[in-house]
Amino acid sequence: MKLVILLIALVPLVMVAAKSAPGRMAARYDNFAVYKVDVDTDEKMDELKKIHERVTVHILNELMGPGRSYYLIVGPLFRRALDRILNFLEIVYDVVVEDLQKLLDDSSVNNDDQMEWESYHSLETIYDWIDKECAAHDYLECGVIGKSYEGRDIKSIKLSKRTGNKAIFLEGNIHAMEWISSATVTFLLNQLINSEDPEMQRLSEEYDWIVVPMVNPDGFVYTHDVERLWRKNRRPNGYSNSTGDCYGIDMNRNFDYHWGGAGWNIDEPCDHWFGGDQPNTEVEILSLQNFVSSFEDGYIRSYMAFHAYGQYVLLPYGHSNTEFPPNYEQMKRIAAAFSDAAADVYGSSFTYGASGLLNYVVSGAAKDWAYGVKNIPFTCTVELRDKGTYGFFLPSNQITEVGTEVTAGLKALVNQAAAEGIFN
Repeated sequence: MKLVILLIALVPLVMVAAKSAPGRMAARYDNFAVYKVDVDTDEKMDELKKIHERVTVHILNELMGPGRSYYLIVGPLFRRALDRILNFLEIVYDVVVEDLQKLLDDSSVNNDDQMEWESYHSLETIYDWIDKECAAHDYLECGVIGKSYEGRDIKSIKLSKRTGNKAIFLEGNIHAMEWISSATVTFLLNQLINSEDPEMQRLSEEYDWIVVPMVNPDGFVYTHDVERLWRKNRRPNGYSNSTGDCYGIDMNRNFDYHWGGAGWNIDEPCDHWFGGDQPNTEVEILSLQNFVSSFEDGYIRSYMAFHAYGQYVLLPYGHSNTEFPPNYEQMKRIAAAFSDAAADVYGSSFTYGASGLLNYVVSGAAKDWAYGVKNIPFTCTVELRDKGTYGFFLPSNQITEVGTEVTAGLKALVNQAAAEGIFN
C-alpha cells in the first residue's frame, strides 16, 4: 500500500483540556463522532500512530499493535478529512457514535443527593452515602486513607462482622473518566451491606471487605465539571505543550512494580497514559499503597481493581506476555468462575487471562503491584461493560445491570477462590 503524508492544519479541539480554570464551562461534544477503526497490519498501525499529525482526533485507546480495534473521536470540521485519510490508508472503519454529546447526555449525572444505581452521581453524593452507611452500621469502619493533590478525601470502608476473617479488597475509579467503576464498586458495597440475598449475607459474614471506591477524586470531579474525557489525576506534572501546562499522571502506570517497562505513550507527559518520571510519585497512589500495607501480611487475599471497558478479567502480569505468575492456572480457574456466572445473568461474556497476553503489555498497574509486591495470591483488573459500543460512556441505564452481573460473578469468584485455598 502506497503511503503519503497528508498535511492538514491542526486546530485545537474543545475536547483537549490541558488545565482547569475557575468557572470554566464543561466541554461539549455536539456532533462529535466516535470512529471504530480496525487495524490489520504493522504498516497501518504505524500510520494510525501518526494520525494526529494529519488531523485533529482524540484517541481513546492505547495503540499497541495490529489485529485490534481502536476508537477515535473527531469533531464535525474534521470528519471528511479523517474519512479521506482512513480510506487512503485502506483502514476499515465504522462510525459507532454520530453525536457524542447525545450519548453523554444519556449518561448524565443525577443532581439529586439520593444515592441509587440508575444514574451516575457526584463525588459529594457518593461520599455522603458512604458516611450515612457508616453511621448506620457498627460493623463498618470508615476512614480517610489520605488526601488527593487538590486536598480531597480518599475514603475507605472496611466491613468486618467477625474476627479471624480474611479480606477482599475492592478498588474503584483510579481512572477519572471510568464512571462505571465507582458506580459498580458502590453497588457491590451496597449489596454486601443491605442485600437480603442469603449468599451475599454469607459472604459479608465469612469475609472482611475493604473498599476504596474513589482513588482519583480530583480527576473524577474534573470529568464532571470540565472535561468528561479526562483520565489522569490533576497534579501539574512539570511539562507543557502548545496548549499550556500539562497535568496529571496515569496512576495505574505509576506503581513500583516493573514500572516504565512497557506501555503506549507512558513517557509522553502531556498524553493520557503518562506513567510519571518515576514510580510512586503520586500522593493518591502512596496513600493507597500505605493503606494496603497497614494490614498484616496475609490478611488481604484478593485485590480487585474495577475499570472500563472491554469485559475482561485481567490477571498478572501486565509487563510481559511471556512471563506468568506461579499460580496462573489457579488464577484462571477463579477468573473463569467469575466469567461463567456473570454471563449467566445477561449474557455478557468476560474474557480472562494475563493482561499482557490478552489486552496489551503495560507496566506499573495496581493488580501487578498487589501480586508482585504485597504477595496477595489472587489479584485482577475487572474491565466492565461494554466491548466498545459505548465504551467509556456507558449509559446510566446499564449501571444496575452491570452491578447485577458483577455481583453474580463476584459470588462465584469468591467461592472458587475458597475452593482453591486462596483464603487458607
